[in-house]
Amino acid sequence: MATIRDVARRADVSVATVSRYLNGAQLREDNRVRIAEAIEELGYQPNIIGRAFATAHSYTVGILISSATNPFAASLMGLVEHELERLGYAAVFVEYQGDADFLREKVEFLQMHQVDGLIVVLSELAPASVEFLREVAVPLVLIDNPLVGSSADSIVVDNCDAVRKAVGAMLDAGHERVGLVSMQQISHVGIERARGWRLAHEDRGLPVPEELVRFCDSVKEAAAQATCELLSAGVTAVFACNHYLELGALKCMLCRGLRPGVDVGFAGFDELEFADIFDPIPTSVIQPVVGIASLAASLLVGRIGRGFAPDGIHRLACEVRLTESALGGLPA
Repeated sequence: MATIRDVARRADVSVATVSRYLNGAQLREDNRVRIAEAIEELGYQPNIIGRAFATAHSYTVGILISSATNPFAASLMGLVEHELERLGYAAVFVEYQGDADFLREKVEFLQMHQVDGLIVVLSELAPASVEFLREVAVPLVLIDNPLVGSSADSIVVDNCDAVRKAVGAMLDAGHERVGLVSMQQISHVGIERARGWRLAHEDRGLPVPEELVRFCDSVKEAAAQATCELLSAGVTAVFACNHYLELGALKCMLCRGLRPGVDVGFAGFDELEFADIFDPIPTSVIQPVVGIASLAASLLVGRIGRGFAPDGIHRLACEVRLTESALGGLPA
């Protein structure tokens, strides 16, 4: 079994430097990369129990998500857990079922069990309902909500700009009536994605057709109904604002005998796992899930280890993957 000394020799650094890395201290980039590679190559596993006794840390991080069935949260969980393990921490996952009061109870529960820090995914809650997180006594990283505090960082993606680009591409292609299927205007994510749709029109000096917006709960059935209403209102393209809304929009089109991306322009936020069964593959906004996971783990472990303590809002760009589906419904 590899030891910390083996890692130090492989990385050509001191044992003390490896120890600082494992405790989240800030290192020179070349040292950090060599240590990470050595740990991966040797399969090194830190002695978390021994370190906990020596440092008064539990080396455990709580990760709170609304629902494990959410594809974004599910993929993020695995990546964050891998990053934390690489940094010498174990993860405890907790669902709060989209309820702010339940979230408060779960945060208190995890603090009572002496986690060293928390990562909270807040895609669906109103910012005002999570103000209590400013007072959490352990280091905290929030994802999808721009709230900061004395011990908290927030990671958000460019929701507005990404939708602005995707919808703008549909307008530039010739669509004059691009409908929006959006989540309710409660969360930061929902508000910013709808704002991007509006700005895409304003950028081009076009009137903003609010009658072509449908706000609904993030469930397939509601999104299907919303999409059917938009198609009846004469839209030639649809942008759906999350995974569940995409599924609902597709369901409506297929039930009407319409080919997404051929008979109707189609794009959505988050790539569908089965996107490649469609021809053309739907235009999608791709979130930097790997980057979010890596940044969340490094920010939190850095705060825990006191090696560095950045604070504020950290913004990451999304990729807008344009395909022929944005042209669907236009004259050949």
